[in-house]
Amino acid sequence: MRRTLPLLLIALALAAGCTRPPYAKPGAELTAVEDDYTDCYSKASLDVNTPPFPDRPLTVVDQDADACMKERGYVSKIRLN
Repeated sequence: MRRTLPLLLIALALAAGCTRPPYAKPGAELTAVEDDYTDCYSKASLDVNTPPFPDRPLTVVDQDADACMKERGYVSKIRLN
């Protein structure tokens, strides 16, 4: 039991850090990054769920959302922050 609680707390801390979009842009506030990421991810999901359907839809959604965010001037970053 003594080992379970610290492991649970570490897992929760990591999960909380992973809820932010994995992108950064100098001068952009978190709400703007979240809004842009939601917009890009939604557009990518809509494209994937419109025929013809790709073989690996989750991979295509991630790639399209990443390309959209890069077009908007964002760069990828590590999610653990």
